Amino acid sequence: MRGIVLLTFALLLVGCEEKGPAPIPIDRPLVSDPALKGEEVLQKVTDLPIWSYRNVNGNLPNIILIDGKEGLIIIDTGLSLNDSKKVVDDIKSKFDKPVKALIYTHHHIDHTGGAASFLEIADPNMAIIGSEHLNEEMQDENNVVGRIMGMRAYYMYGMSLYDEEETKAYRIGLSGKVQSGKTGFLPTTRVITKESKVELAGENFILFPTGGEAGSHIAVYMEDHGVIFSGDEMQGPSFPNLHSLRGTKPRDANKWITALDRIRAFEPKIMVPSHGNIVEGADEIETVIRTYRDAIQWTHDQAIRLINKGYTQEELAEALPALPESLQLYPYTKEFYGTVKHSVRNYFTGYISWFDGDPATLNPTPRVERSRRYVKMMGGREAILAAALAAKDTNDPQWVAELTTHLIRIDHDDIDARRLKAWSFRVMARQTINTNWQGFYLTGALELENKVDSIAFQKHLQSMFSPKFIDSIRLLNLLRYNVDGEKAEGKDIKIQFRFPDRNETFTLHLRNQILDIRSGEDSSATASLIMNRSLFDQILSGEKEFLGEMISGDIDLEGSRLDALSLLSSLDTEPTEINLVIR
Repeated sequence: MRGIVLLTFALLLVGCEEKGPAPIPIDRPLVSDPALKGEEVLQKVTDLPIWSYRNVNGNLPNIILIDGKEGLIIIDTGLSLNDSKKVVDDIKSKFDKPVKALIYTHHHIDHTGGAASFLEIADPNMAIIGSEHLNEEMQDENNVVGRIMGMRAYYMYGMSLYDEEETKAYRIGLSGKVQSGKTGFLPTTRVITKESKVELAGENFILFPTGGEAGSHIAVYMEDHGVIFSGDEMQGPSFPNLHSLRGTKPRDANKWITALDRIRAFEPKIMVPSHGNIVEGADEIETVIRTYRDAIQWTHDQAIRLINKGYTQEELAEALPALPESLQLYPYTKEFYGTVKHSVRNYFTGYISWFDGDPATLNPTPRVERSRRYVKMMGGREAILAAALAAKDTNDPQWVAELTTHLIRIDHDDIDARRLKAWSFRVMARQTINTNWQGFYLTGALELENKVDSIAFQKHLQSMFSPKFIDSIRLLNLLRYNVDGEKAEGKDIKIQFRFPDRNETFTLHLRNQILDIRSGEDSSATASLIMNRSLFDQILSGEKEFLGEMISGDIDLEGSRLDALSLLSSLDTEPTEINLVIR
C-alpha cells in the first residue's frame, strides 16, 4: 500500500529524463546575500556550556546542545537522521555523558526529524519534552496532507536547484538548504501545558507554551544564565513566514506577537534561535525582538484595517507591498523568507473567507473552459502568443506568465507557451530577493521543461518516512484520507487489524464512504488481518505491499477474504502525478 504516509519536510532530490522544451538561459545571477549562506559551523555561547550546531550538512536548522551538570540536553534535533547522527558522533568525541532530555520547540520536521539518532547516547530514562499539541500537530501537518504539502515544499525549498550551475547560489531565506534522508521522530513523553519550572540534568529551566509560529510551540529559558531558546518564534534572520506558501494551518499573528512579548519579558541576555546566529546583549536582543514583533503587528493590523474597508485579497497585496522604512532591520525584517504581499492575502482567508464577496465567484466557469473562452475571445492561440512575445520584448514577465497560462491550461503540450512561461519564471526569480518565491519560480520552470517527476518524488518521500515510534492508532487513522468515495460506494464492511508483537487490535469500519477506526476488538467484524507492526511499518514506507504479503503468507487472514480485499481495494494509495504549473 503505497503513498499512505508522506512527511512534509523529509525531502530528497529527484532527477528525471530531460525532455520537452529546453531551458532559456538568463545572464543575471540569482540574488545572493551573506545572511543566506548557511555555512556549517559550531557556535558557542561565550562563557556558557551551550553550543549551536548550525546548518549541519548545509541544512537550515540548528541543533542545540547544553552540557548540564548531570548530563546533556538537546533542543531541536535537526531535519534528518543524517544530520543528527553527525552531531551525535561529534558529541561522543567530546563528552562522556548521556542525553538526559530532548526538547522540541515545535513539531516542524526540521526540528524533530533527527530525534532517533540521540537514542544512541541517551539515558535510559531520557525525557522527550514538547507541547501537549505536538504529536497531533506533527501528524496533521506532516502526514495528513503530506503528499501535496511535500510537493509544494519541493518547489518552495528549491530541492532540484542546488546542483545546477545556473542556480547553485540558491539558498533558503532562513539560511541554508533543505536536503534530507530518512527521518526519525520520537513522540513526546513529557508535555508542557503551562509555564513550568523544571530541572533537567542539574540545570534550571522555565518552559512555557507560546503557540505563535506553530500551534505546538514552546520556548525555553535558562533563568540562571539569562538565556532564551526561541525556536521559531524568532523564525530566522529574515521577515517571518506569517503564511507559508508550502501550505500550513493559518498562523495566528496575535498569538505570535504575544509569544514574542513573553520572551521579551524575561529580558534575556542571550538568545539562541533554531535558525541563524546566536544573539548576545540584552539591548541588542530587545531591539531585534521588538522590531520583529512590530513588523508582524504592522502587517496584521494594516491588513485588518483595509479588510474592514472592503479590500479583497489581491487588493490587500497591491495596497501593502512592503514594510515601512521604520521597520527595516537587516536581516531580521528583510523579506528573504516571508513577504508582506503573500501574508496579507492569508489574513483575508483566515478572518473572512475564501469568498471575495462578488457572487460571480461563487460558482465560476470551470478553469479550463474559462481559458478556452478567453483564448477564443482574444483572437486565438497565435494572437496570444504574439502578445506574450511582445510582453517579453518589453520585459513584462508577469504578463507573459498570465497570458501563456491560458494556452497551457487548454493544451498541456503547447511547447511554445511553456517555453515562454519558463522564461518569465526565470526572470521573475531574479527580480525578487524572496527565496520561497524563487523556489516556486525556478522549480515551476523545470516543471514546464518536464524535469520534475512528482511520482518519483512522492515515492522518495514515502521511503524516508520512519513510522517505528508512532502510535498504531495514529498511523491507521491516516487510512481515512485514502478512501475513494466511488470505490467505497454502497459498501458496509468491518474488519480488524491485529499486531501480535504489540498485543494490539483495531477495528476498521467502512461505511457511507468513510472509514471509522477504533481501538479494540469487535465481534461483528467479518475478517482479521494479522501481521507484526514492523511489517505494517514497511508497508507504510513503501518497502512492501499488502497484496504481496497476503499472497506470501506474511499477513495471516482470518474470516472473509472477499471483505478484506473489498475494503483494501477502496483505498486510493498509489501516488498520482501532481503538477503545480501545468494544469
